[in-house]
Amino acid sequence: MLRTRVIVGALLGVGAVLVIVAGRWVYFAVMLLVAIVALNEFFRITRSYHPFALAGYVSMLVMLWCAWFRSPLGVLACVGLAVLLTFIMGAWSGPKPGVTARMAITLLGTLYVGLGFSHLLLMRRLPGDLGMALVLAVVFGTWAGDTFAYFVGKFFGTTPMAPRLSPKKTWEGFAGGVLGTVLVVVLIGLFTTQLTPSQSLLIGLTIAVVGPLGDLFESLVKRDVDVKDAGHMLPGHGGVLDRFDALLFCAVAVFYVATGLLNFTLPG
Repeated sequence: MLRTRVIVGALLGVGAVLVIVAGRWVYFAVMLLVAIVALNEFFRITRSYHPFALAGYVSMLVMLWCAWFRSPLGVLACVGLAVLLTFIMGAWSGPKPGVTARMAITLLGTLYVGLGFSHLLLMRRLPGDLGMALVLAVVFGTWAGDTFAYFVGKFFGTTPMAPRLSPKKTWEGFAGGVLGTVLVVVLIGLFTTQLTPSQSLLIGLTIAVVGPLGDLFESLVKRDVDVKDAGHMLPGHGGVLDRFDALLFCAVAVFYVATGLLNFTLPG
C-alpha cells in the first residue's frame, strides 16, 4: 500500500510540475478537468442529500472561465450565479420537504470546489514567474505538509488534534507538517527573484496553517456521509478530492496573501 502510494504520488508530482510550468491552455484545461472530477466526487458522496448537480456544474464552469479570462470580480459574480441557478432548480422541483438541504449542499460543493480551483487559476496568472512559483508552493507545500505530518505523527504523535474528525492527526504531526511545508516553500521561493525569503516564509506559514483546515473540512463531510474516501481514481490516495482537499483552502488563502498583503497584482 505504501509503495503504491509513493509511486502514484511521484507520478502526480512530475505531472503537476509539467502542467504548472507549461501554463497557458494546458494548465487551464487540466484544472478544468480535475475540477469537474472533484465536484463529481463531492456530489456523489453527498448524493443522499440529492444536490442539484446541473446548477453546480454550470456555475463552477463559468466561475473557472472568469478566473482564467476575466478577474476576481467575475469569480465573485459567479457566486451570485450559483445561488440564482440553485434557487431556480429548487423552485422548479417544487416546495417539497428537503429542498433547502438540497440547495445548501449544492452551493457548498460548488463554492468549495469552484472557489479553490478558480484561485489556482487566478494565481497562475500573476506576472513573471511569480504565478508559477506560488502554484508550485501551494501544491508541493501542501503535499510536503501532509507527508511530514504523516511520518512525524506516525512515529512521534501522542496528542490528538481533532479526534472526532480525524483520529490519526496529532499536534506533533501538525508541527512536523509546518516544518516540512515552510522548508519546501522557502526552497521554491529561492528560484524566483519576485519573492523575498520573508515573503516565502509568510506564504509557507499560511499554507501550513490553512492546509490542515482544508483536510479537516473534507473529513467532516466524509464522516457525515459515512465514506472513507471521496473516490478511488488515485490508488493509495483515494479520489481527486482527497488529494486536493487542503489545496482548495490554501489556493484561496495564498492568493489573497499575495495580492492583499504582499501587493502583487494581476496583469491588465
